[in-house]
Amino acid sequence: MKASQVSKVFGRVLRDQRLAMDLSQEALALAADVDRTFVSQMERGIRQPTLTTLFKLSAPLKVSASTLMTRTEKLLP
Repeated sequence: MKASQVSKVFGRVLRDQRLAMDLSQEALALAADVDRTFVSQMERGIRQPTLTTLFKLSAPLKVSASTLMTRTEKLLP
């Protein structure tokens, strides 16, 4: 399994949860104290979050960090 596969699948999970919460990339970025371009890059599979960032993202998304990881794992080939 390539890191790029994991990044792309996580990006899809992140975007799906963000949209389910009716948040813009900017709103999520502000709530999680990260840059909006970083959210965009994660959603496109260009960058990966650190563990700290994963926890920061999970709060405004109203899911646990482990839920985001479980969803990612289930979608991996």
